[in-house]
Formats: sequence, structure tokens, C-alpha cells
Amino acid sequence: MGAQADPDLGAVFKKRRLTLVITDSGLGGLAVMEDIAGKIRESGCFRNVSLVFVNALFDENVGYNALRTRKEKADMFDRVLKAIDERYHPDAILVGCNTLSVILDDTFFSEWSDTPVIGIVDAGIQLINDELKADTSSRVIIFGTETTIEEESHRKGLLELGTDNERIITKACPQLQSYIEQNPLSEETEMLIAAYMNEALEGLDESDGRVHISLNCSHYGYSESLWSKAIEESSFRKGRILNPNSHMGDFLSSEKCRRRYNNPKNSFLVVSKVRMPNAVTISSFFQENSPEMAEALKNYTLVPDLF
Repeated sequence: MGAQADPDLGAVFKKRRLTLVITDSGLGGLAVMEDIAGKIRESGCFRNVSLVFVNALFDENVGYNALRTRKEKADMFDRVLKAIDERYHPDAILVGCNTLSVILDDTFFSEWSDTPVIGIVDAGIQLINDELKADTSSRVIIFGTETTIEEESHRKGLLELGTDNERIITKACPQLQSYIEQNPLSEETEMLIAAYMNEALEGLDESDGRVHISLNCSHYGYSESLWSKAIEESSFRKGRILNPNSHMGDFLSSEKCRRRYNNPKNSFLVVSKVRMPNAVTISSFFQENSPEMAEALKNYTLVPDLF
């Protein structure tokens, strides 16, 4: 769902050197890249991995959710995927963006390209499903952008896995990702998260078990403490905060090649078609654990003709 059907990753694990591209319609997917870099270092499956983050945003002031139709969104993202393939020749593309993942199947690229493309939606569905199965009285609120929620990909996937519809609540959060990029912990961001949380909880029975919070926009994890605070200040029993950003790269820890190399190396490149005024702010989240990636973000490459 939100990716090619069963992308062939067998060739990836036969290689010593990889180029992986992570793309998002903003800076949230950098959290996916950091997690992937950590898994690569820990697994030792590859000797060298070039990690490239491609900002899929086409206009500094207008995002994909502002485009009027699904076709417009898919056509724009198709241009991005073609450019990624032609410029960087990646061994795999990871779409660390729920908005783009839910329209991925409508792109021509996903139909004809042999380059494996992996969307984040399936990771989110699996994470939610595991939690709901472990606690059969719990419920989940799926927070996301307008496009992500309108597509209902997460709900459909969970229903296919046998989850009762009554256990699934969805809530769109217009403009929240923009506030988070400007300052993930600002008063304005906190107020928006609290408002969306309260709206999502309306009409629910407080006695019906714990409520899990699923963050299905890659930006939302930067404000995880505010999501926790918002549910804790309600009268509902808090479940887990579910963030698929830290699960999308799990396939890179395959036991088939574990510890093949003792000192794997990662390199980082961040590119964007448009200016990223919040790059320095977001880079601070990675400075301690991934200083090389933080530097790549602060010194990102501006490519006006990127796609």
C-alpha cells in the first residue's frame, strides 16, 4: 500500500555500496534518514551507504495539500521520482512522507520503474496493528495531513488486517506540519496539537480503554512531547505514541547479511529545489546523535532545476 507491490530488494543486499534516497514534502523525512543511518551502522550489512535526502516540495509557499486534485499531486510527485532516478541512480527510494506515500500508486514511475520504492504507510499500519492486537480494549487516533486522512489508507489497511472500525479514529491537522517546521515546541504548535487532540477525543467514551496516538505525518515526531502532554491533560487513559519514522528502515537490518562489515560508513547529502529557511532549526534535533547529517542539513544544496 502506497508503494510498489512487493518491491524486489534482493539485489540491494548483494551490494557492498548503496545509494538510498529518502524523500519527503518537507523536513520531516530527515527523521527517517537518521533512523536508517543508525540501522545501517548497527547491522553492518553494507560497507558504504550514500544517504540522499530530496525535499519534494515544489514551491516554498505551497505544499501538496494545496493542490486541488489527486492527479495534480500524483503528477507533481511523478516528476520528483523521475528526477531522483535520473540524478542519483538510487538502489532504492524511501518515501518518508505519508501524504506522498498515499498517492504513490497513482504515479507513472511506480508502474514502470525497476527501482524499488518503499512508502511509509505500511510501516504505520503494521505499528498500529501490533499495538491494537496487544491490547484488545485499546483504540487509536490516527493524526495526519488532510491528504493522508482523506485517502483513508491507514483505516483500510487496518480493516483488512481485522481491526474493528470502531477502534479507529482519524483526525486531519491542517497547517500543523508548517508550524512544526518553524518551531516544533513553540506555544503556537502546542496550542494546535492540543486543539486537534481535543477535537479527536470528542464523542469517545473515557472508560473504553487506552488511546494510542499515531503520528502519521513525518513532521509530528519532532513534537512528540507535546502530543504526550495533550493526551495526558485529557481525562483519557494514555496509550503509546506510535511513530512509524523509526520503523521504516527495519528491512535494512536483515539477518541474512548482519555483521558482514565491521566499520560501515554513511555519507549524507540534502538537496532541495526551494529554499529551506527552517533547516538550521530542524538540524538541532540531529546534532547530538548524527552530527554529519546535521551539517549536511545546515549546508543543504539548493538545486532550482531539481525537478
